[in-house]
Amino acid sequence: MAAQAVTHGQRTCTVEVDPTEVDAGAELTATVRAACPHGCDLTGQSISIQSEDRAELANGELDDEACATLVLRAPLEVGEHIWRAVLAAHETDDTRHEETVTEFPIVVVPHAASVNVWSLPSAVAAGERFSFKVGIKCSAGCKLGGRALCVLDHDGAQVAAANLCEDVWPDTSALYFAELEAQAPRMPGDYQWRIETPGSNEGVPHAAGACTFAVKVVEAPDHEVTVEAFDSEKRTPIKGAHVLLHPYRALTDERGVAKVKVAKGRYTLFVSGFNYLGHESILDVTSDITARAELTVEPEENVDIR
Repeated sequence: MAAQAVTHGQRTCTVEVDPTEVDAGAELTATVRAACPHGCDLTGQSISIQSEDRAELANGELDDEACATLVLRAPLEVGEHIWRAVLAAHETDDTRHEETVTEFPIVVVPHAASVNVWSLPSAVAAGERFSFKVGIKCSAGCKLGGRALCVLDHDGAQVAAANLCEDVWPDTSALYFAELEAQAPRMPGDYQWRIETPGSNEGVPHAAGACTFAVKVVEAPDHEVTVEAFDSEKRTPIKGAHVLLHPYRALTDERGVAKVKVAKGRYTLFVSGFNYLGHESILDVTSDITARAELTVEPEENVDIR
């Protein structure tokens, strides 16, 4: 007479999800590890991942370490979802395992929006208009062309609005951008402004995004300072040197020249360039002036190779 299979009862089953919070509609992995309290070999036994409504999302078999990693796709509904890992009932000639079900949570979040600002002037004259660029990137690299954004000033009033271009910023994969223009406050000072973009639940859910940025407003400029940057040894102009007359900044052109409009006053002029020692001098600006900065190449370090 054939021997009756011995029931070993419930196997233990644990599930690790990566990532623990996942963008709506994005991929995630569930690693299932199983064990039998009697030390049975579980290789080849079937594992299934099911949603709340018992629909199968993925299936596979345990390997020789009683482990299986399954690739899944998160639902579009934001929030916590309780899924199930189901080890199917399994029977051999002498051993029987009952079905084992382990519930585990996944947390679905809307796609995040990363907001950046660049090409801001270092300082803006009181009451003048200035331009800058805003870029937004989705955490999942979604197309964001046409997405709305607005700029709020220090009092929360809207001072500019735009929609992202359909094209991405050059040499990026998913940074969508817009060029904006706004008017500076009429009183000098340091102001904190804010960029906001609303969220959306249409199709794939996207969260709202925001960032703050500083706007430095100064008195209307009285004079122009022309800075000439030259190599002190070669007597050649230095292109791309950084010129700072705080808070005003500029870069020298092909002729080694930068023109900076400033308010009347005393300034410390800093000029620096790649592989050059920095130049520093004091300027009293009471009219349009020209300042020459002769930069010396940084000396090579002496290396002892004994």
